[in-house]
Amino acid sequence: MGPEIAAALAAAGVPVVIAGRSADRAGAARDRARALSPGEASIGAAGIGEAPLGDAALVVETIAEDLEVKRSLLASLEDACDPAALIVTNTSSLRIGDLAGALRRPERFAGLHFLKPAHLTAVVEVVPGPATAPAVVPTLRAVAAAMGKTPLVVRRDVPGFIWNRVQFAVLRECLHMLEEGVADAADIDAAVADGLAPRWTAAGPLATADLGGLGTFAAVSALLFPHLAAGADVPAALEEAALRGERLAPWTAEVGAALDALRADALGQGRALTERRRALGA
Repeated sequence: MGPEIAAALAAAGVPVVIAGRSADRAGAARDRARALSPGEASIGAAGIGEAPLGDAALVVETIAEDLEVKRSLLASLEDACDPAALIVTNTSSLRIGDLAGALRRPERFAGLHFLKPAHLTAVVEVVPGPATAPAVVPTLRAVAAAMGKTPLVVRRDVPGFIWNRVQFAVLRECLHMLEEGVADAADIDAAVADGLAPRWTAAGPLATADLGGLGTFAAVSALLFPHLAAGADVPAALEEAALRGERLAPWTAEVGAALDALRADALGQGRALTERRRALGA
């Protein structure tokens, strides 16, 4: 996601340098970021050892989702950064407090979780850890606003934050229905993409419950909750497909690029609808 995050920041007029494990890898990421950025975006590239980290006001870590690997990198970044610089992580599931333990000054550290594709999605999660200084949150909110994104402030440092907890709860039930033969992949995807998603664009799940009547939703919840997937293990449908290199939705092998373009178009239209919803105060 590094190039996408770089593109989002550069589009807001922020000069960006992508630091990679090697100058070649950083250069390739820079070229992709420039391709995603409109106009003359200021995006440079350097190997991690040559990157001008001491000049940066904001450093965004985007490496693999591995606690110890992230902690090691964050500790080395702290030594290279200006003491006033903010260091943030794009982790999608790890607790900020667990990562902050690698830093001598955890008060300047927080999560800034971009949603993929980062240059197109309309929200970004701002996740303070237990030691994050209070002033960091409004600063990161301002960074999000400068990129044209709505900041979602996570008030408790829980794994997965907001977006992924919702996304993976829905995914777990979809995988459960697939395994149980309730419906095939095409109909399960359509139920979300053509049914739930358009409704939730206008009003999220909680507002949808208000509009539908909380008494009705409470009654249906009492009937359905005991039957919904609640297992702690990775569903076999997902794990086995991943191991075999297969797909849950086989048609994505043929239309993947077109589907990716369609998703980008949908995100653009969704942002317009989001602005209308925000104007209502919702």
